Amino acid sequence: MNEIIPISLINITPSPSDNSVNSEIHINDAEIIDNLQQSIGKGGRRDIVNILRYLIPGLLERNVLDITNPTIHLRISGDGRNVGRKVKQVMVTCSILNDLDNIYRPENYYTIILYSGIEKYEILNVVLEPLIMELRKLKEEGFRDNQNREWKVELYFSSDWKFLAICLGLNAANNQIRENYTFYKGHVRPAIFDMIPLQNWVPDELHIMLHITDVLWRLVIDELKFRNTWGDRARNIIVEEMKRVDVKFHFWLEVGSTNWQYTSLMGQDKLIVLQHFDLTKLFPNSRATQI
Repeated sequence: MNEIIPISLINITPSPSDNSVNSEIHINDAEIIDNLQQSIGKGGRRDIVNILRYLIPGLLERNVLDITNPTIHLRISGDGRNVGRKVKQVMVTCSILNDLDNIYRPENYYTIILYSGIEKYEILNVVLEPLIMELRKLKEEGFRDNQNREWKVELYFSSDWKFLAICLGLNAANNQIRENYTFYKGHVRPAIFDMIPLQNWVPDELHIMLHITDVLWRLVIDELKFRNTWGDRARNIIVEEMKRVDVKFHFWLEVGSTNWQYTSLMGQDKLIVLQHFDLTKLFPNSRATQI
């Protein structure tokens, strides 16, 4: 596929910039980091129609698609990634929901947009313009495959809540939705993918669960502070308990502040903490059981 389907270059204006340090690193390969630093302000894209035309013969052969019911259920997804400590990258992919047995396999997600930069409405609205036009045409007209067969396309969107909120034009992923909307009630900007019906926008359940876990852990810390048991002893107990369940974790003081920061847990570590962390080391038995 990579050799057959052409990649078009995108010049991003204004060039995306963010001087913050990545707290969580997803890619740490020195060569990849160097390449991305050289490509800041540029991106690449592939046409969805070319991808679909390439995939259709195999999907028909596996009976995933049916020419007597020529509808393709196409999901658009997007997310930001941290490459090294200073570089950020945004990727938009598509996948075919008809292939239910393989929908979670990474190789069935096809990159359609990739650029070095941050998740920001103003940037996405520029970078995604060719994709927006293509999706609108796919929804209104469908397309013809290499055998001149007509296909309809039903569009869906799914991502973590932050990326989804940006694309919906909401004020912020964690802010209260205000009523000073422009085009849609509760939106401060028009939705980027306005051709996708609202009922087809689906937040990723895993990301929601991971965020809930972050909130639960923060509430544990807050309750220790409320009980006036938050101090070196409590922090040492937490570090030792994390070590017992084989999770790397530590606290550190924020520079120029009295605020304590702590390690951001990854998905598998969050599950381990939920299952095995002994809260009776920090709270009375009755309260630990409630938590």
